[in-house]
Amino acid sequence: MVRRIAIDGCGGTARNARAAIGAHAAFCANGGLELVSVAARDDAPGDATPAWGKHGVDIVLDCSGGDPRRHLAAGATKVLCGAPAGGFAFDGMVVFGVNHMRIDGSHRLLHGASSATHGIAPVARLLHYALGIEHAVITPMLDVQHCAGVACEREGNVAAQLQQVLPRLPGALDETPPVHVPDCDLVLLGMVFVASRDTSVEEVNALIQCASFGAYGELLRYCDGPDAGTAAANDMHSCLFQAALTQVSGRVVKVCAGYRSELGYACRLVDTLEVMARV
Repeated sequence: MVRRIAIDGCGGTARNARAAIGAHAAFCANGGLELVSVAARDDAPGDATPAWGKHGVDIVLDCSGGDPRRHLAAGATKVLCGAPAGGFAFDGMVVFGVNHMRIDGSHRLLHGASSATHGIAPVARLLHYALGIEHAVITPMLDVQHCAGVACEREGNVAAQLQQVLPRLPGALDETPPVHVPDCDLVLLGMVFVASRDTSVEEVNALIQCASFGAYGELLRYCDGPDAGTAAANDMHSCLFQAALTQVSGRVVKVCAGYRSELGYACRLVDTLEVMARV
């Protein structure tokens, strides 16, 4: 079956430059996502929601910040939200590579989490399954000037979203106010946690490095070279792990990961759309 997918109000770029995502763009899914032309605004003047059912659109990616439920009322069968949740009730929250395997046909209204959550969730999942996370504190680190052009999340958002996408994490997961770091072109998430057993810097880094060469290759980048603190503008990884910043003392572990721009996040939203189109 061919599904048409529309994207509402996202300014990112899809994987492999397949589409520059504008206010409304439609995708046709047939073994993948292909950009097609849909004049959805013709019957929706101003900020009105287009009649998606009339245009044969099945799935809408809503990055406008408005009420995502309006797309279901306008004829779409599924909606993925890529904007702050705004207190709306969703069927679930998804971070591709972490819990997208749980998406099924009953999920009509999903949230794609935040770019910051995508920046730390793969690392948290890997380390929790390998070492066990008993208690954890997350500290966002960012440059205010850098965040002027990036959708930096509000305080407390990442820890709460991690609990939703990784329900096996313990309840003792907290987040500190952000630390402002000048002249940093990354948004970093520092996570300090107590592991279930003793470990070492070498083991922690090896776990992440192996994953970056395997199943997590498209979303997780292992950074340990002289350019570890930077990332290319067209880097499509949504999680940049900073190996040089890993510290371990017995069972206490500190790791840092993050993202440079919204490009990697946009790629993960497209990945999630592909899954939604298949189920």
